Amino acid sequence: MKIYQTIIIALVALCFIGCGAGTTTAPQTASPTDVLKAYIEASERKDLAAVKQTFSKGTMKMYEDAAQKRNISVDEVVKDQFELASSADLKSKLEVGGETIEGDTATIEVKDKTTGNLEKMPLVKEDGAWKVAFDKFMEDLMNKMREEMKMPAPAPNLSKPDGEKLPGNKPAANKSNTNK
Repeated sequence: MKIYQTIIIALVALCFIGCGAGTTTAPQTASPTDVLKAYIEASERKDLAAVKQTFSKGTMKMYEDAAQKRNISVDEVVKDQFELASSADLKSKLEVGGETIEGDTATIEVKDKTTGNLEKMPLVKEDGAWKVAFDKFMEDLMNKMREEMKMPAPAPNLSKPDGEKLPGNKPAANKSNTNK
Protein backbone atom coordinates (compact mmCIF):
# COMPACT_ATOMS: atom_id res chain seq x y z
CA MET A 1 0.00 0.00 0.00
CA LYS A 2 2.89 2.35 0.77
CA ILE A 3 4.15 2.03 -2.83
CA TYR A 4 0.80 3.30 -4.09
CA GLN A 5 0.92 6.25 -1.72
CA THR A 6 4.39 7.06 -3.05
CA ILE A 7 3.17 6.74 -6.64
CA ILE A 8 0.18 8.98 -5.95
CA ILE A 9 2.38 11.61 -4.32
CA ALA A 10 4.96 11.32 -7.07
CA LEU A 11 2.52 11.66 -9.92
CA VAL A 12 0.57 14.46 -8.35
CA ALA A 13 3.86 16.15 -7.53
CA LEU A 14 5.02 15.73 -11.11
CA CYS A 15 2.31 18.04 -12.21
CA PHE A 16 3.36 20.58 -9.62
CA ILE A 17 7.15 20.47 -9.90
CA GLY A 18 7.94 18.57 -13.09
CA CYS A 19 10.46 19.71 -15.63
CA GLY A 20 8.44 21.46 -18.30
CA ALA A 21 8.52 24.61 -20.32
CA GLY A 22 5.84 26.48 -22.17
CA THR A 23 3.37 29.25 -21.76
CA THR A 24 1.47 30.10 -18.60
CA THR A 25 -1.86 29.19 -20.12
CA ALA A 26 -2.13 26.69 -22.91
CA PRO A 27 -3.86 27.97 -26.05
CA GLN A 28 -7.10 26.31 -27.19
CA THR A 29 -5.16 24.32 -29.85
CA ALA A 30 -2.42 23.14 -27.46
CA SER A 31 -1.53 19.45 -27.40
CA PRO A 32 -1.99 17.41 -24.22
CA THR A 33 1.76 17.64 -23.59
CA ASP A 34 1.64 21.43 -24.03
CA VAL A 35 -1.19 21.63 -21.48
CA LEU A 36 0.70 19.46 -18.99
CA LYS A 37 3.79 21.63 -19.46
CA ALA A 38 1.74 24.81 -18.97
CA TYR A 39 0.30 23.26 -15.83
CA ILE A 40 3.76 22.31 -14.56
CA GLU A 41 5.13 25.79 -15.21
CA ALA A 42 2.20 27.44 -13.44
CA SER A 43 2.59 25.00 -10.56
CA GLU A 44 6.28 25.80 -10.18
CA ARG A 45 5.32 29.47 -9.84
CA LYS A 46 2.42 28.51 -7.55
CA ASP A 47 0.06 30.40 -9.86
CA LEU A 48 -3.30 29.09 -8.62
CA ALA A 49 -5.41 30.73 -11.32
CA ALA A 50 -3.27 29.34 -14.15
CA VAL A 51 -3.14 25.89 -12.54
CA LYS A 52 -6.90 25.73 -12.13
CA GLN A 53 -7.36 26.71 -15.80
CA THR A 54 -5.70 23.41 -16.76
CA PHE A 55 -7.96 21.26 -14.53
CA SER A 56 -10.71 19.17 -16.07
CA LYS A 57 -14.23 19.61 -14.72
CA GLY A 58 -13.87 16.26 -12.95
CA THR A 59 -10.61 17.35 -11.34
CA MET A 60 -12.19 20.58 -10.13
CA LYS A 61 -15.05 18.56 -8.64
CA MET A 62 -12.52 16.27 -6.92
CA TYR A 63 -10.73 19.29 -5.41
CA GLU A 64 -14.04 20.91 -4.42
CA ASP A 65 -15.12 17.71 -2.66
CA ALA A 66 -11.78 17.51 -0.84
CA ALA A 67 -12.06 21.15 0.20
CA GLN A 68 -15.60 20.67 1.47
CA LYS A 69 -14.61 17.61 3.51
CA ARG A 70 -11.74 19.55 5.08
CA ASN A 71 -13.80 22.72 5.44
CA ILE A 72 -11.25 24.79 3.49
CA SER A 73 -11.15 26.44 0.07
CA VAL A 74 -10.10 24.74 -3.16
CA ASP A 75 -7.15 27.15 -3.29
CA GLU A 76 -5.99 25.88 0.09
CA VAL A 77 -6.17 22.27 -1.13
CA VAL A 78 -4.06 23.16 -4.16
CA LYS A 79 -1.60 25.10 -1.99
CA ASP A 80 -1.27 22.02 0.24
CA GLN A 81 -0.36 20.01 -2.86
CA PHE A 82 2.26 22.63 -3.80
CA GLU A 83 3.87 22.24 -0.38
CA LEU A 84 3.77 18.44 -0.49
CA ALA A 85 5.30 18.38 -3.96
CA SER A 86 8.07 20.84 -3.21
CA SER A 87 9.09 18.98 -0.05
CA ALA A 88 9.34 15.64 -1.89
CA ASP A 89 12.13 16.83 -4.26
CA LEU A 90 10.70 14.75 -7.09
CA LYS A 91 11.71 17.02 -9.95
CA SER A 92 14.88 15.04 -10.59
CA LYS A 93 13.14 11.68 -10.14
CA LEU A 94 10.40 11.98 -12.75
CA GLU A 95 10.43 12.04 -16.53
CA VAL A 96 7.59 12.99 -18.89
CA GLY A 97 7.37 10.61 -21.83
CA GLY A 98 5.18 9.89 -24.83
CA GLU A 99 1.69 11.14 -25.57
CA THR A 100 -1.21 9.04 -26.87
CA ILE A 101 -4.47 10.57 -28.11
CA GLU A 102 -7.67 8.57 -28.62
CA GLY A 103 -10.60 10.81 -29.45
CA ASP A 104 -11.28 13.17 -26.54
CA THR A 105 -8.88 11.41 -24.16
CA ALA A 106 -5.11 11.42 -24.01
CA THR A 107 -2.42 9.95 -21.81
CA ILE A 108 1.11 11.08 -21.14
CA GLU A 109 3.62 8.57 -19.82
CA VAL A 110 5.38 9.52 -16.59
CA LYS A 111 8.39 7.51 -15.45
CA ASP A 112 9.91 7.40 -11.98
CA LYS A 113 13.63 7.35 -12.76
CA THR A 114 14.55 5.80 -9.40
CA THR A 115 12.21 2.80 -9.61
CA GLY A 116 11.57 2.55 -13.33
CA ASN A 117 7.81 2.55 -12.67
CA LEU A 118 5.74 3.96 -15.51
CA GLU A 119 2.31 5.50 -15.03
CA LYS A 120 -0.01 7.28 -17.43
CA MET A 121 -1.37 10.76 -16.71
CA PRO A 122 -4.77 11.20 -18.34
CA LEU A 123 -6.07 14.35 -19.99
CA VAL A 124 -9.51 14.99 -21.45
CA LYS A 125 -10.73 17.36 -24.12
CA GLU A 126 -13.43 19.70 -22.81
CA ASP A 127 -14.93 22.48 -24.90
CA GLY A 128 -12.18 21.96 -27.49
CA ALA A 129 -9.27 22.25 -25.01
CA TRP A 130 -7.16 19.59 -23.28
CA LYS A 131 -7.40 19.48 -19.48
CA VAL A 132 -5.44 17.56 -16.84
CA ALA A 133 -7.67 14.80 -15.42
CA PHE A 134 -6.43 13.95 -11.92
CA ASP A 135 -9.86 12.52 -11.14
CA LYS A 136 -9.41 9.90 -13.86
CA PHE A 137 -5.85 9.22 -12.73
CA MET A 138 -7.02 8.59 -9.17
CA GLU A 139 -9.89 6.41 -10.39
CA ASP A 140 -7.51 4.35 -12.54
CA LEU A 141 -5.02 4.04 -9.68
CA MET A 142 -7.71 2.90 -7.24
CA ASN A 143 -8.97 0.29 -9.73
CA LYS A 144 -5.41 -0.96 -10.25
CA MET A 145 -4.87 -1.21 -6.49
CA ARG A 146 -8.13 -3.13 -6.03
CA GLU A 147 -7.15 -5.55 -8.77
CA GLU A 148 -3.67 -6.13 -7.35
CA MET A 149 -5.02 -6.67 -3.84
CA LYS A 150 -7.27 -9.55 -4.88
CA MET A 151 -6.12 -12.74 -3.25
CA PRO A 152 -5.34 -15.70 -5.52
CA ALA A 153 -7.68 -18.67 -5.38
CA PRO A 154 -6.64 -21.35 -2.89
CA ALA A 155 -4.50 -24.13 -4.29
CA PRO A 156 -6.36 -27.41 -4.94
CA ASN A 157 -5.91 -30.51 -2.76
CA LEU A 158 -4.89 -28.69 0.39
CA SER A 159 -4.45 -30.69 3.52
CA LYS A 160 -3.44 -30.13 7.10
CA PRO A 161 0.16 -30.94 8.09
CA ASP A 162 -1.02 -34.28 9.58
CA GLY A 163 -2.43 -35.34 6.19
CA GLU A 164 -6.07 -34.86 7.19
CA LYS A 165 -8.23 -33.61 4.35
CA LEU A 166 -9.47 -30.01 4.53
CA PRO A 167 -13.16 -29.48 3.75
CA GLY A 168 -13.82 -29.54 0.02
CA ASN A 169 -10.43 -31.06 -0.88
CA LYS A 170 -9.20 -34.52 -1.75
CA PRO A 171 -7.10 -36.32 0.88
CA ALA A 172 -3.39 -35.70 0.69
CA ALA A 173 -1.37 -38.53 -0.83
CA ASN A 174 0.91 -40.36 1.57
CA LYS A 175 4.33 -39.95 0.04
CA SER A 176 6.35 -41.65 2.74
CA ASN A 177 7.39 -45.24 2.17
CA THR A 178 7.55 -47.09 5.49
CA ASN A 179 7.99 -50.60 4.01
CA LYS A 180 11.69 -50.52 3.15
